Amino acid sequence: MITPSSIQRWGLIRIFALSSFVTIITISVVSGLIYFTFLRDNLLRHEMSISSEFIQSVSLINNPEAYFLGEPNNKRQDLEEYFNHIIGMPDVIGATAYNTRRQIIWSSNPEMIGKTFTDNDELRQALSGIMLYKEGHTDEDAKEEHSSIPDSIKNFIESYLPVWDTGGGNVIGVVEIYKSPRALYKTINEGRVLVLIVSVLSGIVLYGVLFWIVRTAHQLIETQRERIKQATSRAVELNELYLRRIGSDLHDGPAQSLGYALLRLDSLTEDRENQQLQSDTFNKVQNALQDALQEIRNLSAGLIIPELTDLPFQEALLKLIKKHETRTSTRVSHQLKNIPDNIKTSSKICIYRVVQEGLNNAFRHGKGLDQFVELARDGNQLKLVISDAGPGISSDEKTLMNDNHHLGLRGLRERVESLGGSFKVTSHASKPGVQLSVILPLDD
Repeated sequence: MITPSSIQRWGLIRIFALSSFVTIITISVVSGLIYFTFLRDNLLRHEMSISSEFIQSVSLINNPEAYFLGEPNNKRQDLEEYFNHIIGMPDVIGATAYNTRRQIIWSSNPEMIGKTFTDNDELRQALSGIMLYKEGHTDEDAKEEHSSIPDSIKNFIESYLPVWDTGGGNVIGVVEIYKSPRALYKTINEGRVLVLIVSVLSGIVLYGVLFWIVRTAHQLIETQRERIKQATSRAVELNELYLRRIGSDLHDGPAQSLGYALLRLDSLTEDRENQQLQSDTFNKVQNALQDALQEIRNLSAGLIIPELTDLPFQEALLKLIKKHETRTSTRVSHQLKNIPDNIKTSSKICIYRVVQEGLNNAFRHGKGLDQFVELARDGNQLKLVISDAGPGISSDEKTLMNDNHHLGLRGLRERVESLGGSFKVTSHASKPGVQLSVILPLDD
């Protein structure tokens, strides 16, 4: 069974190449065998029809009707002459004649004359006017009627041919003939080989055309997918650049103005203290400005990530973890191994934001219990796991991602999936804590 893991391991184009090749060749061979069986049956039926027409034409000349009907006045030599014509047909190795009572009235094996066969279904159908044949093998069939067939003949065609009266309205008997058409068998065997070769070659040509079409489409899709990934990556980087610019503007603009206002208020406060004119309203304005300045500084610091440009990626993550520990007075266990530093900027930003948001959630909702961060390279992928031992989440992941109170997780998922990665949040009722798992592909 084809699974997502097998598709990832083998690749969709390889799975298609193998499965389509097996399917097309199988269909071609089966179709060839069906077509060959159709041709073979028609050849054998045509051979039987020729034999039947010959026997009926001989009957018109020798008129064996009286003997088939058991009339005593019929001359024996007339019947012998009639069957000598039948035995003289090409490839005939034996013949038997039955009357309507299923009794043998003549046979190329004289020992069979006079015997009656009531359990022969082919004979019953022939007496009803149906012309039929079947292939026989001397080493498989043990019919008594086959005793006259030479041991050197292994394969033969056994035909049951109705004999009609002169008016053609009633069946007066049945002639059973055994033929070994070597030339026909040779033609059939050659036809079998030819049909199989043509079928297989046609299947291979069809497979080649389909594979070329699918491969071309696959390459086009991969090219478009790569363009989309690059565009998304550039969009993420551009978005981060905008955030950094906003942070800088907030820091250099409103923050500077508020700082200047505070300085002026401080000087005015000192003047009023000297004049004993301190006012409650004045203090409130000063406190509000201080709070606004702190909020703007916090906002600007959260929008920019200078560590990603100034430090190696692993050190930037360690610094982020250290900041979280200092700010929350908690401890974060971590395991960072085999992390390449040449990761593209969009992936670095994505991992940084996931770690940042994941630790914030672990402290806010998980009370900072057993916080753990693991990042490692696995082949051409980066695997990130952030977990805690808090109370967990009661909702399932689908409900969680549609909850407007968890926009941070929804944003992380969109950020990860836009780079071709996978994002999963796991929480079990029987086990405390939440585990956030991220897998990001690495460019070769």
